[in-house]
Amino acid sequence: MVPALVAGTELIGQYQGSGHREPPYLVRRVDGQVLQLTHLLYLVAAGLDGRRSYARLAADLSAEWGREITAEQVSYLVENRLRRAGIVVAESASAPPAPLPKGRDRLLALKFRVALVPEHVVAVIARVFQPLFWPPVVVLVLAAFAAAEVWLAVRGGVAQLLAGARELVDRPEQILLVLGVLVVSGIFHECGHVAACRYGGARPGAMGVGIYLVWPAMYSTVTDSYRLSRAGRLRTDLGGVYFNAIAMLVMIAVFAATGQPWLLVALVAWQVSTVWQFVPSVRLDGYYILSDLVGVPDLFDRMGPVLRSMLPGRPPHPRVRELKPWVRWVITVWVVLVIPCLAYWIIGFLVLAPYVLPVVWQALVAHWDAVGGAVRAGDAAAAVVGVLRMFLLVLPWAGITLVLYNLGRSLTRRIRRWRTA
Repeated sequence: MVPALVAGTELIGQYQGSGHREPPYLVRRVDGQVLQLTHLLYLVAAGLDGRRSYARLAADLSAEWGREITAEQVSYLVENRLRRAGIVVAESASAPPAPLPKGRDRLLALKFRVALVPEHVVAVIARVFQPLFWPPVVVLVLAAFAAAEVWLAVRGGVAQLLAGARELVDRPEQILLVLGVLVVSGIFHECGHVAACRYGGARPGAMGVGIYLVWPAMYSTVTDSYRLSRAGRLRTDLGGVYFNAIAMLVMIAVFAATGQPWLLVALVAWQVSTVWQFVPSVRLDGYYILSDLVGVPDLFDRMGPVLRSMLPGRPPHPRVRELKPWVRWVITVWVVLVIPCLAYWIIGFLVLAPYVLPVVWQALVAHWDAVGGAVRAGDAAAAVVGVLRMFLLVLPWAGITLVLYNLGRSLTRRIRRWRTA
């Protein structure tokens, strides 16, 4: 008798807008991870009801798939593919459930993270903000944002921005206000992703914070958006940037009402952050936008196969041949552009580190002395600002060290596998 699927496993269906010649089929595991299966594996998974015999299932699959498949072949696929994927129940009711296999060690993924907002709370947040994606509301918001930007430019925003920057130097406690606005805007950015995910009909997961590359980063779990059409996935990708526009619109409105110049500093910082989101060379919104445009879920997984396929005399790698021709060219161009960017970033760090680290250490000592002086003088705001400056000095170097450590560990594992193969 065939086994059953693990309770909670969801058969989603064909991946829409796929860049593969043969679109994969999606299954959502009980832990929320979405798996890609071939059409045959998906049909086998759909037939695991815990009641039919392997012979009966093989006969049904042969009729549905249009090709002959034996009971032994079905059993092999169940035991060696589906069970290892973590979607088939244990062999006996008394056996403990097998631990779910870990996902791949994704290159440049957000690994050092912790969930802060559980899924049921995120569902409420997404429901509250979901109406903002109604098309007439989107048009109205974007028109208001464009008008506000024009108004600010006409009012001499550059001069007021410089005044705000000078005021930050004279009144360091306002740096805390700027940072507070940026943190709230970052939380609002993630609300945009989960609201767009729910608007399209998918189920968002937990939200949290971690360290991505060298800076603290907030994240939202929108893996379930894979079930959506290409348009729905792109809406989810762009939801954060759309909410950035709403946040900047609010900043301009508050500035117009209060005239506080430090708000313009926060506004410009958030504008820069919004533009940075479109960079596709790291896992920011632009990376996922490109991924969903071409219909390939993880571009970094294709980097190695694409590079090997570019070697003279080598046939295209199977993971490259399975893509549509135009998708293959787009990903190849992406790889050719991303490799030099990452290499420049890593080599630059290694070259500059011996010269910059002593300067960073001296700055840390100076800030430490300044914090001590502020504490003795009873200036709490200056003390907090000094601690934040020390944190921002240390964090990039700690973050990039962790990134290099993980890249080195991944490279070492690959070399070991290559030597033992």
